[in-house]
Amino acid sequence: MKLSDLSPKQWYDRLAAKAGRQREKALGWWQYMDLEQPLIYVARILAEQDDRFPPLLLPWPELVVETVVERMKLEDFLLTNEESVDDLGKWWAANDMPTQSPEAWEAASTGGEHFFMVGPDGPGDMPMLTTEYADQVACELDPRTRQPIAGLKLWHEELSDSSQELNGALYLPKWPGVTDRRFGRGMVHEFVNGELVASSDLGEWSATIANDKSLPSVPFVPILTKPRRGEGRSDLFALKPLVDGANQFATNMMAAGEHHAVSRKYAVGVSQKDFVDENGNQIPLWKVAMGDVWAVPHPKRDNRNDNPLPVQIGQFSASDLRNFHESLKVLAQFTASKYGMPPAMMGYSSDNPPSAESIMYSLERLILRTEAHHTWYGGSARRAAQISWAIMDNDPQAIAGMTPKWKSAAMPTIASAMDAAVKGVQGGIFDAEEAWDILSFSPQRQKRLRERMAGRQATFQRTALNLRNIDVGSAAGVDQGAANGVGVGNGAAAVGA
Repeated sequence: MKLSDLSPKQWYDRLAAKAGRQREKALGWWQYMDLEQPLIYVARILAEQDDRFPPLLLPWPELVVETVVERMKLEDFLLTNEESVDDLGKWWAANDMPTQSPEAWEAASTGGEHFFMVGPDGPGDMPMLTTEYADQVACELDPRTRQPIAGLKLWHEELSDSSQELNGALYLPKWPGVTDRRFGRGMVHEFVNGELVASSDLGEWSATIANDKSLPSVPFVPILTKPRRGEGRSDLFALKPLVDGANQFATNMMAAGEHHAVSRKYAVGVSQKDFVDENGNQIPLWKVAMGDVWAVPHPKRDNRNDNPLPVQIGQFSASDLRNFHESLKVLAQFTASKYGMPPAMMGYSSDNPPSAESIMYSLERLILRTEAHHTWYGGSARRAAQISWAIMDNDPQAIAGMTPKWKSAAMPTIASAMDAAVKGVQGGIFDAEEAWDILSFSPQRQKRLRERMAGRQATFQRTALNLRNIDVGSAAGVDQGAANGVGVGNGAAAVGA
């Protein structure tokens, strides 16, 4: 059966099952982000210690993801001539995307996929734009265009009796018939607990996007990390075995610190009955062995008349834990080399203090990784903006060359951006107005700066002209306004006085 021949119920079952698979896939990666992952090597260690202390789990997954997300800020949407599309920026801000988009980038980086959902009836009669997790949305992709041709949004609602019902909104295009080569207006089918309860037509915009091969046929846009054959892959894929091993060494270090980092005592010539608690109850031997004192009894005497051997008590030297430190450092170096993390971010550094040039060089791989994410996620933001454009009864091809403008990954802070701007102006590479763009100054702020600079330039030129025309003896040729201190300052007035 062709996909276009499936009934809404069949589509619902197909996509709901896919959402369940996506949830299982994403859950495994989110467990690493939340330090709740299954214990691979550590579980046996804890069992041998009778679970006397929790595992030490290193937050490297969060570090790897957030170092990229922190450098991702979508600032504007630009046409091919670099003119800003004001409406798109306005819609982006109205839907609170400056606040919500970092969550979307983090979710896509962690689980490998996330989604934009676009629709009408947004704030202030603008399009509605939201971000959705992989367990909330599932899409069917066209094998040729890799764009969604069907989409399902799922959510739970709590009822008055504290039970929950599962709601679903299934979006389907109206596929062309035998004689019609164009898509018609799509439909949305509402489901409650898996049963179809209502269907309604979408607006004319649904036919517009369905007939554009560069856009999804339904208002869902996947946000994929490292896309491969229409699917994303988590940024944590290569980190998983490294952090599992690091967690084992870290937990082993905690166990060694408890048993060996402090000097251990030993007693030779004692027996089990010598070890009782404050209530006179016998202490199990394994607790004695794992405690602060190692006790060893004397061997049995062959002759009772022999003198008993003396009890010996002593202390061992404390253990050095540097072998654990070095092992963790090696795993941190492996992680840093794979993900382009500077040594300082991974908690280790060389013996020699790094120079400014070496610090910048160490950031190159991280900057390139961030720019790759700009490409992946920027394409999704562009398609979501084009769907929004169509919802407002505009032709999405009118902004087909539009690209998102990201804040430079190499200059994420105002200090780094200011440093680059100053060097560019001083080197004659660009002027002050280009520096304002690098600093992400708003058009309104640039206008105010331009007016103030023009005012200061006019004042300077008038003052220079007055000084050239001054007759020291008679003050001839002096602009009287300047001589009275108007527009020039007290210094000019004093010269002409």
